[in-house]
Amino acid sequence: MPAATTVITAARFQQGVTWAEFLAKATVNRDKFERNYDSPVLTQADLSFFRNAAQSPRGLRKILAIVEAWCGDVYRELPTIARLAEDSGIELRIFLRDENPDIMDEFLSNEGRSRAIPVFVFYMEDLQYIADFKERSASAHAGLANAIEQSKAKLNLPPSATFGNLVGAVFGSVAQGRHH
Repeated sequence: MPAATTVITAARFQQGVTWAEFLAKATVNRDKFERNYDSPVLTQADLSFFRNAAQSPRGLRKILAIVEAWCGDVYRELPTIARLAEDSGIELRIFLRDENPDIMDEFLSNEGRSRAIPVFVFYMEDLQYIADFKERSASAHAGLANAIEQSKAKLNLPPSATFGNLVGAVFGSVAQGRHH
């Protein structure tokens, strides 16, 4: 939930870019954004849910997205949100995380320690907060953890192995001339 006071006013919300403007400015992964937009993973039930939410009195009218084009979760998820918004008549505004730290800081993850993206914030017409979605779902985190454990087993790595300490070990040995 956002802070008790927010930097998201009607004027600030309007400063966000539209999906088309974001896509036009994307300097990386544009092909992935377009592919995911053109091949959404939405069901009719998904679309119906959001249409109903947008049509209900004091329902969902605006979505704020905090993203960066280089992020894999963003190029997988933002196109889906753009499709949902378009189909449902919901106004979507997109903000770059690194250019809007004041907005990002209202939606930190990892108990307030991480500026993880994407973040999608759902509002009523008057920008009354409804809910937010941050980074990845619990099932996606579980799937990633499972893939890591399977990789460790397949590669016969110790349980303490992490991406960070493995990369450090490889690059450390390369820097010292020990990796061939």
